[in-house]
Amino acid sequence: MQKKQAVVIDVGSSKITAVIAERGINNTFIIKGRCTVPYEGFADGIFFDHGQLDYAIKKVIKDISKYSGQDIETVYVGVPGEFTMVEVKESQISFPKKKKIQKEDVDTLFEAAFVMPSSKYTLINRSAVSYELDDFRRLRNPIGATSEILKGKLSFITCSNYFIESVVPSVRETGVKKVLCIPTQYAEGMYLFDDEERERCVLFADIGYISATIGLVQGGGLIYQKSFSYGGGYITGSISDKLDINFDVAEKLKRKVNLCSINYKESFNVIDAEDGNYYPQEEIKRTVLDSLDALCEIIYEILDEAAPLIPDYLPLMVTGGGITCLRGAREHMSERLCIPVEIAAPKVPLMDKPTESSVLALLDMALTK
Repeated sequence: MQKKQAVVIDVGSSKITAVIAERGINNTFIIKGRCTVPYEGFADGIFFDHGQLDYAIKKVIKDISKYSGQDIETVYVGVPGEFTMVEVKESQISFPKKKKIQKEDVDTLFEAAFVMPSSKYTLINRSAVSYELDDFRRLRNPIGATSEILKGKLSFITCSNYFIESVVPSVRETGVKKVLCIPTQYAEGMYLFDDEERERCVLFADIGYISATIGLVQGGGLIYQKSFSYGGGYITGSISDKLDINFDVAEKLKRKVNLCSINYKESFNVIDAEDGNYYPQEEIKRTVLDSLDALCEIIYEILDEAAPLIPDYLPLMVTGGGITCLRGAREHMSERLCIPVEIAAPKVPLMDKPTESSVLALLDMALTK
């Protein structure tokens, strides 16, 4: 019998990635194929170039289909935070007498709580932060338990119709019959952090090339999310502008700078960008630090807004490829934000990098579904 396989598309802010995989042992993955195509990306919930987006989606599906061994009927598309909204609702239903709770009761609990906030959005995920019974017990799964009432703190995630109309037709035009949207940050929250971590609360930031999202996950759902357009590409742009150099050269310099280094010798004051030139390390470092300070100011404002939901002494878990490649960025952000900042990555051999968080989280959810 052929193993269940899943095809996911990770819509990043600088590239589109498609992966086809099967479940391996111990919740690992057997990656059968992978394809990445760069494109202009998005900011403030708007794609810069729909033609490029359409080309990139069709290209990755065409290339990934070579590894399938059969027609691809279903594709799971990750929806970035800039295109989603999170709403948390309290809900309660009562029964005439004690009864064993069934799936239909849970469905009723969700349906009683949710009202579509806008005709411009479509519901793509609902999950329970926690359930509570008449004896005040809190459960992750109430089905089979006996109670006269069922309470729930429920999380609903909606996706902008603009995203669906921009992405789904391109996928369908390749012959795919079914397209299912998965909220990327919800998938990351469920995949990167275990039940015990989520029981208290996890504060995380997925910082990409152009876009970033701050999320707060508790129990089985997102309870807060805020996205903004700032990432690693902005830092590269600042270096490019400051030194008046090519963007690609600036990217290499950014990845080579060490924000923790102290220069004692003049020979250490320059960085080789492998283009035949050397550039002043201190000036590059100062530019990167200024950009990180700007990022921290945005994050600080968001954390201040979400403060009533955040337990004391909660670290900020950073993932994504935007800044995790910068040596010393984590330490600098921790100092500026006055909270511990740690790096979050998949716990998978050979793929335990923050840059893999979104695509592996989507795969995990797709294969679970």
